[in-house]
Amino acid sequence: MRHNNELPNNMKQVIILILTIFLFTSQIVFGQQGDKKQIEVAKIFLNSVIKGQTENSWALFDKKNVPDVTKEQFDEAIKQLKNDLSLFDTIDLTMNGIKFVDDKQLNLYTFKAVSKTRNIVDDISIDILFFSSSQLIAGIQPKKLLKDNSASTSKGKETSIEKNFTAVIDSVTYKITSINIVHFANNEGLLAIQVEYTLPADIDNRQEFAKKEAIKFAKYLVSNGYVDKAKIKAKEIDKKLLEDIGVSFLDPTKGGGFNVMVKANEFK
Repeated sequence: MRHNNELPNNMKQVIILILTIFLFTSQIVFGQQGDKKQIEVAKIFLNSVIKGQTENSWALFDKKNVPDVTKEQFDEAIKQLKNDLSLFDTIDLTMNGIKFVDDKQLNLYTFKAVSKTRNIVDDISIDILFFSSSQLIAGIQPKKLLKDNSASTSKGKETSIEKNFTAVIDSVTYKITSINIVHFANNEGLLAIQVEYTLPADIDNRQEFAKKEAIKFAKYLVSNGYVDKAKIKAKEIDKKLLEDIGVSFLDPTKGGGFNVMVKANEFK
């Protein structure tokens, strides 16, 4: 009998992948009240990662609710995260909210890596996920914002198609920071667009709002030939291009954002 908080089989793979790559399969709602104990656990966990204390990090991982993550997979992901954080000495909480992954709700806390002793150009943040009733970590999602403001989880995980331009969509001018092919497992790639977008404060249903806006940007990619460009580029890098499109909203007023996966039948 499955524990009430345990993920179904198809979701376990999502959490495993969250350990290593930035997925476009979820939505985030910001402005929720944080759990003080979860925040404390997340800070202890990240400090353990920075210090290379793998066993301490593993002890704080939610093995009951995410049983398919092996110690070997976890260690490999933490090793990569430690490398990403090697130049930083401080972790600050910058945002918290709720993340929806295939209709599953998890608490989310975003931490920013800060160096008080060095001038670091790259901007790294880490999303830490918890089940609402748990004080153990269910997922780790590192994100790296490079100097040119294009989103990347780690070097080599994306292939650029175009970046840093403005686009007029429905008579509104938007700053497009990047259009990429995001590398997934099994030699798959996802066409994704990242746009600067200031979110209204009075949204009744953020999920519905986000999906509606995301469809608009997905249609822009189709109508302006980016899907065809992505197919050519995907063949060059030996990737199978997925039919769906990822849309990443980056709110410059909040220093963060969220991602939406738009299904092919929603924009065709």
